[in-house]
Amino acid sequence: MDGHDSPELVPKGRSNGPPSSKPRDTVELQVGERCFTTTRETLISESTYFEALLSDRWDAARPDGSYFIDADPTLFEHILRYLRRPSAPPIFYDIVKGHDFPLYNALLEEAKYFGVDSLMEYLSNQQYIYRVKINLTIDHDYKPYTPLFGFSSTADPRSETHMTYHPLWEKTKVYMCPRGIDRHRGHPLECGRRCASARGSDGYQYEDEYRLKVVAFKTKVSINVP
Repeated sequence: MDGHDSPELVPKGRSNGPPSSKPRDTVELQVGERCFTTTRETLISESTYFEALLSDRWDAARPDGSYFIDADPTLFEHILRYLRRPSAPPIFYDIVKGHDFPLYNALLEEAKYFGVDSLMEYLSNQQYIYRVKINLTIDHDYKPYTPLFGFSSTADPRSETHMTYHPLWEKTKVYMCPRGIDRHRGHPLECGRRCASARGSDGYQYEDEYRLKVVAFKTKVSINVP
């Protein structure tokens, strides 16, 4: 039989090859182009598909004792990981991009195919959203050590913290010395009697000035464990 064809279900009692020497509780699966090794107990614990496939009613094994499943091996890897540890359902979250909804939806279809009801419920109800906790801190007057031009972002894949910096031009009023002395600019208390005399009755004079400030957004992500 071609290794890429789906196995034919043969009623128990009819042999389709020599008996396997592998332990009965160990199961070899070829999913697409990849091979997986697990136990019968793991596969049938949550999956009605494998409960039927590995039941005593059918002998769907290939001559070498393995089973072929025509499915996406990358998605099946997540299915098998869940069957091994149902208490740790999948979370596909990137600190920059957020949740990977296309992957969740693709895995939901595989969960339906393999009859994993608990995983189907988890994905259908988007319970993964409530397992990711995001804490956002905003610093309106962040002063970085190096100049920033335009939007800037830093993320360390080994860290749960992501920093995003946004430059902001802030309009402010700056005191102008009537005598034009630079060191008095912005500091009216530096001006003395000569400045007051030069000012006369005009009062304090100000001009608009734009100053660059940086707003820093610090995002920390943690996973809630029920």
